[in-house]
Amino acid sequence: MSSVFLYVLLFSNIQIYMIGNIKHIVVFESLPENEKKTGEELYNDCISRHINYFQDDNKKMSHRYFNVHNKATLTELIKYYQVNAEFFCNGLLFHFEMHGAMDYSGLVLADGSLITWKELVELFRPINISTKNNLFITMATCYGRYLYKGVDAYKKSPYSGYISASKEVLVDEILEDFTLLFEELISRYNIIEAYLELEKKGSNFYYKDSETTFEDAFLLTIEQHKNDLQFKEEILLDTEKNTGKRPTEEEFQFIFDKVIIDIYKKQKESFNF
Repeated sequence: MSSVFLYVLLFSNIQIYMIGNIKHIVVFESLPENEKKTGEELYNDCISRHINYFQDDNKKMSHRYFNVHNKATLTELIKYYQVNAEFFCNGLLFHFEMHGAMDYSGLVLADGSLITWKELVELFRPINISTKNNLFITMATCYGRYLYKGVDAYKKSPYSGYISASKEVLVDEILEDFTLLFEELISRYNIIEAYLELEKKGSNFYYKDSETTFEDAFLLTIEQHKNDLQFKEEILLDTEKNTGKRPTEEEFQFIFDKVIIDIYKKQKESFNF
């Protein structure tokens, strides 16, 4: 790991908060006609049934299921929640049942259309801002962990946290793990507490909060700048202009580290709530 990144972690004063209360569950499913509708099964047999039969009337979660066929429909549905986000400030969970792109670029819908991680992040962000960092994402998809690649660290976090897999996952695995997750969620009203129960059994799905998302995204920023010759030349020219001499390679590395730390602080301030 970069010495710059270690320095940043030491002085970033990260605080961990136990959040994750959920009041509203929304399931988006988009799978080809010839495939098992795991989202519909999960919704009917677990989510809807457990909320209706096991939660007290005055504490029932709201829940919706959408079977969407293309990117345009999914986009419009998420935009509906953008417009009405103020009514979901007490915890909103989006659950996605669809395929992850083999090149880790986003989600593939039933008609074969692709919605990229960046497009999803841009749709999520207004909701997370309006709900005061109370949007959570779960993805019963392959390669869902790469959602962080869509993050723009100079903008507010698009979600409080998400649960996903880093590799290919099987249908039976999805049903088993997410049935347990939602049973625990509906019992506890908290997605993080529910995930900790899932973690005990061992699972290929794992939780990543917005803090970890930022750190992962910033590692990409460091690598991009380290390999950006134009960025290096701009630093060299600016230093030469201010000091009257071109810095040595050792001096450049020191300056580069300071620049990266400044970028980190600015991005973290923009990203965090």
